[in-house]
Amino acid sequence: MGVKFVGSINNIVINRTMTPDERQAYKNLKDYDGGEYKVKSIERITEVLSKDNKYQIMQNSVLETNQDEIDDFLNYAQLVNFRHADFRPGLYVDKSAYESSYAKKVYFSSELEFIIELFISHHNIHGFADGNKRTALNVLIDLTNKLTKYYLKDILLIQDAQILYLEKRLTKQEFLKLIYNEVKVKLFISTMKCNLEHLIPRRNIEASDNNQIALQSDRRSGFNLTDLEKGQFFYDQLRKPVFQRDTNQWTVERLEKLIITFLDDGLIPAIILWESSDGEIYVIDGSHRISSLIAWVNSDYGKENQLSDSNHNAIEEYINDKIGSYNEIKASKNEKYKQVKQIIAKRSIAVQWVTGNYEKVKESFIRINEQGVVISEDEKELIENDSLDTSKLSRAILSHGLGQTSRDQSEKSLELFNRLFIPYFSFHLKNFPLAGSLNEDFVISRIYNFVKIVDSGEKLGIKDLEEKALNLLCFVQDELNINQQVYFYGATQKFKTNSFYGFMRFMSLLIENQDLLSQFVNNRREFEDYLVENERHIQEIARKKRQAKKAYDEVADYYKAVLEACSNEEFKNIQLRFPYLDFRENKHVSTKGKNILRKYEDNISKIPRCVRCGGFIDGREGETKSHSICTK
Repeated sequence: MGVKFVGSINNIVINRTMTPDERQAYKNLKDYDGGEYKVKSIERITEVLSKDNKYQIMQNSVLETNQDEIDDFLNYAQLVNFRHADFRPGLYVDKSAYESSYAKKVYFSSELEFIIELFISHHNIHGFADGNKRTALNVLIDLTNKLTKYYLKDILLIQDAQILYLEKRLTKQEFLKLIYNEVKVKLFISTMKCNLEHLIPRRNIEASDNNQIALQSDRRSGFNLTDLEKGQFFYDQLRKPVFQRDTNQWTVERLEKLIITFLDDGLIPAIILWESSDGEIYVIDGSHRISSLIAWVNSDYGKENQLSDSNHNAIEEYINDKIGSYNEIKASKNEKYKQVKQIIAKRSIAVQWVTGNYEKVKESFIRINEQGVVISEDEKELIENDSLDTSKLSRAILSHGLGQTSRDQSEKSLELFNRLFIPYFSFHLKNFPLAGSLNEDFVISRIYNFVKIVDSGEKLGIKDLEEKALNLLCFVQDELNINQQVYFYGATQKFKTNSFYGFMRFMSLLIENQDLLSQFVNNRREFEDYLVENERHIQEIARKKRQAKKAYDEVADYYKAVLEACSNEEFKNIQLRFPYLDFRENKHVSTKGKNILRKYEDNISKIPRCVRCGGFIDGREGETKSHSICTK
């Protein structure tokens, strides 16, 4: 079974799956205590020590600690020792010395430096009655993983260095050099999501499959990793129905845990499949599970998905360091991969089959997901109405960004995707796409509701829908040159779905009503300044309506009320129309809230303004520009 280590530091839970190398390292240390293990990495250690590479400690600031934090560390280390000690687990021999090792945190200027020095000091202290070396290594890995932006590459080399240091065959400086040599920077946050959508193509189910008679032929009860290699018949037959969730919701950590669980012979729930009349195999449940294995087997964590802001290289390096490359393991003669190769060769993932026609498949998908991951109203609506043009256009737009193909894709659906999501969201580059980040949860819902706002109940055909949606976005971006940061990103710079829906509805009203448009152009500066000063109002409207998609008419009415107030300078009418909104100044806001607001105001102050109307305009800081509509 896959082993998870769970502990708590400062009320922060450490939940980490142990890699095969880490598990082997603990076994080696136990065998060493029993006289059964000898160091195997002498050649590699000698090579590292012979290099003239100096490690550099990142200097931050003086660290702080208190007795509560020290007690947390001690309780956590005791919990770890319970897992490793063979006799008298968790029993201290010298608790005061062990405690003082954590108290020395105040003498260090970076978390990493403190953690590594802590690791070395634990080899000089007989803290616990048993399992000290294993406990020290476990603490090093846990704290590095949880409290820093780093990870440790070769655990087995560090484990061998522990033994050599204890045998006084390594100096402290040599031990430090070996540890720092294996410290690697995570080029992503551990909660970053993996976009694996492109690994299994989507297909629209043919109408003939609605009347399909369930095939009675024997079907396979499972598949193994070799079946997932590109070019293999099983992998080439895999498809996802259009209603399947986008395969971009798992984090790197979760992908790593799934692979390790497989290699540990741990439990992986069955993948649920359905076979169409032409022999294609559709994944009904388990697309993230099977796609994670496909990604590892084919070393593709986004490299084939050129339209997405892929982190393939960083993820590949991390997974190969922590677990190993699938292809290298298959080809390797190294003894340490013997057990892993046996699992790859013999282990299979269980499969369950849905029988019946396409409507039965949709019913099964809804039933499965209502029992597990909560299925949203939008998702259920998309599945039940997948033959409608609003659903088809929504999926066609999103397919351009997830490495998929769709029969409904066109040049116009590609332009719609580009206008909604390019440039991709980037906090560092200050990119603020119109429809938010492509990597957020269930982004198809956002596109679907946008398309429904465009359709406005007219039940337009897909071509007319494309045209109307493009006209709206061209009006917003090319005519009005709106600044997307102002309208759709709040004080914390998170995307505001409520503002997006309400603003798109409001823009539709401006297109239909020339008088309203004139009011907007003539009062734009006052209108936008009011929205910035009362940025929280949109969220308050959404909370009252409980759902963003139910609030967009109310938000659009709010925009109209603000515009009318700016025109006649009667702002009290807004309070009469929306009495539930908070119109107080921000004096009641916490210190943290005030800091966020100050930063927000600073960011807004750097946004350029139109030289004619004074409203905000899309562009770089300091640019001199005019709205297109102001020059007509």
